[in-house]
Amino acid sequence: MTRKGPSPPRLGAYIVLALTGALLMTGCTPAPTGDALYADAEQTYFSYREVVNELQLKYHDGPWEVGSIGSYGMQPNQCDNDAGYNFTLHRSIRLDASQREEYADIAERFLKEEGLSPSRQVIGADDNDGQVLQVIIRDQGDYELFLVRFLKNGSIGISVDTACRPGDAFELSDILFGGVYLSEGYLPDVEAPTDPLFFGITPGEPQFVRDDPTPTPTP
Repeated sequence: MTRKGPSPPRLGAYIVLALTGALLMTGCTPAPTGDALYADAEQTYFSYREVVNELQLKYHDGPWEVGSIGSYGMQPNQCDNDAGYNFTLHRSIRLDASQREEYADIAERFLKEEGLSPSRQVIGADDNDGQVLQVIIRDQGDYELFLVRFLKNGSIGISVDTACRPGDAFELSDILFGGVYLSEGYLPDVEAPTDPLFFGITPGEPQFVRDDPTPTPTP
């Protein structure tokens, strides 16, 4: 009697094994969507905002300038060849220019306490009014960039780009903002580090509409 060998595996089994192996080798997992995307983004947002606010409090607990709407820090940007998202924030204020070195010491010490390794740089000559003193990190921890700049006029600027997270920036933006025009009072243009943090808005209910400074003509 001739003994038959084992039946060859089906082609589908080869495909499944190949895909499984590829996923294990690359560590790829599907990007989150829907509620999972929101939950991940919410955690990322509150985590980095709490760090920024803590640093701001070391300088001033009152209002800081936000600048442009895109600098508020909540709008997701595309990154990693459009496969992920991150957040970008900027805040600025002008304080005592004579304390510039001490202010830089504060930022450097704070970032080290956060487990980061900042570098301190001086840009421009000593006799240059535009000379910049800055404390900076790049591609460390949860940050692509964490930059604190100190100008000779007393201006302090904090700029942060979070590390790229998996997920579609456009989907996340739609979840957070529902397609509204954010310039219509949905985000503040000044904010104190003691103000309550929030994530997302309610379309049709802008919370930061400013009074029109233009006087009403007298009849």
